[in-house]
Amino acid sequence: MIPKLDRATQDVGNILLLEHFNVLINDQRLATLFYVTGLGGTRDPYLMTGLNNMWVNFGRTQVHMPSPGANPVPQVMRAKVGLVVPDLDALNARLEFARREIARVMPEKPQQFSFSRGDNCIDARCPWGNRVRCHAPSPEWGDVQLGLAYLDFDVP
Repeated sequence: MIPKLDRATQDVGNILLLEHFNVLINDQRLATLFYVTGLGGTRDPYLMTGLNNMWVNFGRTQVHMPSPGANPVPQVMRAKVGLVVPDLDALNARLEFARREIARVMPEKPQQFSFSRGDNCIDARCPWGNRVRCHAPSPEWGDVQLGLAYLDFDVP
């Protein structure tokens, strides 16, 4: 017998896992300071370890950041990235450190890095302007302790 599906209980359209998002970047140093040092991701040690693409792991999910050709124009998504991170206090401390490092290493380079602490989240902006909202683990995110939770698109 074929079971009857209740699609109303699956309000995300049967999505099982949001695995990754891609954005073009033009400086792996800035990407490392934001996505690895600041947000706490891990540079994938096996895949795309060269200088023309960068993969950063957040649990079972990834950010892919290709740098094709000379001087690519970085992408800014019309979306907010939602990440679940294990500890907002530790994240805040890492982002403070990343802020100082970006200012020390690249004082002449214009960039949009910023972050602010809210009641239950930290809103951050990468050096190119992509927005990331970080949440602590909670039942709202299922059993995710670290990973991509959502992409909240700005639709005109």
